[in-house]
Amino acid sequence: MKPSRILILIVVSLLALSVSYAAIAMDNQQPLSRHQTKRIHDRLRLMKMWKLTEYLKLDEETGAKLFPILNRYDDQRLALNEERVGILKEIKAEFDKDTPDEKKLGELVAKADELRLKMEKINQDERNELKKVLSVQQQAKMLLFYRNFDQELYRMMRERKTIHKPTRNPHSPMMPFRQ
Repeated sequence: MKPSRILILIVVSLLALSVSYAAIAMDNQQPLSRHQTKRIHDRLRLMKMWKLTEYLKLDEETGAKLFPILNRYDDQRLALNEERVGILKEIKAEFDKDTPDEKKLGELVAKADELRLKMEKINQDERNELKKVLSVQQQAKMLLFYRNFDQELYRMMRERKTIHKPTRNPHSPMMPFRQ
């Protein structure tokens, strides 16, 4: 299942447009709207699917099984990440007060811990499902794929001066096989 040159150009163009749009918004200190974020995420997901298909040399049958699994768990991670962002905003708001409320901070930290555990469960459940679809070699290649894909995205965004590569945080929710 080899993508045509036209598909490659379309996907690369969409990704470049998405990253450029994010760069403009970040340079202007404007937060992206939910719609803009979703469009960027959808384009990145499309590119990831295309590159993963090529990298793992997936046939149509395997791809038809794999991508619904990846998309389902990715959606669950996104929902948890939105909750996490809300919790972090609440924590920051507490520290912006003259005297942060210890009880409130404790509750927020407990919620953050609960989300981290949910994220770990999602990642483990996804890995278990992927083991049923991918060969051991494909699973190992997927580990390398995600590392390379993340590095490429960071490189593209750094070139546009939108982000600095973050340090590894074991408590940060990540895509599957990245830990």
